[in-house]
Amino acid sequence: GMGGVGKTTMVKHVGVQACKDKLFDHVIMAVISQNPNLVKIQQQLAEMLALNLNEQTEIARAARLKERIMRGKKILIILDDIWRTIDLSRIGIPDHCELQNCNSKVLLTTRIWNVCHAMKSQEKIHLDILSEEDSWALFVKKANRSFESTNLCDIARKVARECGGLPLALKKL
Repeated sequence: GMGGVGKTTMVKHVGVQACKDKLFDHVIMAVISQNPNLVKIQQQLAEMLALNLNEQTEIARAARLKERIMRGKKILIILDDIWRTIDLSRIGIPDHCELQNCNSKVLLTTRIWNVCHAMKSQEKIHLDILSEEDSWALFVKKANRSFESTNLCDIARKVARECGGLPLALKKL
């Protein structure tokens, strides 16, 4: 889905709920972004697993991270804001079969539908903008007030419409 539609917020909630429901032993997350820094990504994931990556090379760090991920605990690995195909093995993320063997999963977010196909995502969910009605409901909830005055209500509805159905924009008001 497009920027501001709530992909990051949604996967964070999924991670929290997955922990609460004990679906996974660990939920780890890294932001990939437009210019992926593999060392930083490896570090983000390792820290969430209480793993010190002291290895000097990217390959050695990837091997150590992969070994830890495959150690037997179920792990949900969230990779947020992917802009292009990325070789997960270079990070240290096991391949699909290896992940299945250790009951772990990768959840990724991207604005670019083709990235899902190129990375062989098993399931794809498109997050769309909110309807005008849902936008208004979120606006009222975030404003924490009712809009009884006709004049004020008209202005508030116009402001909510200007956010184009993007939850992030509605929350920032």
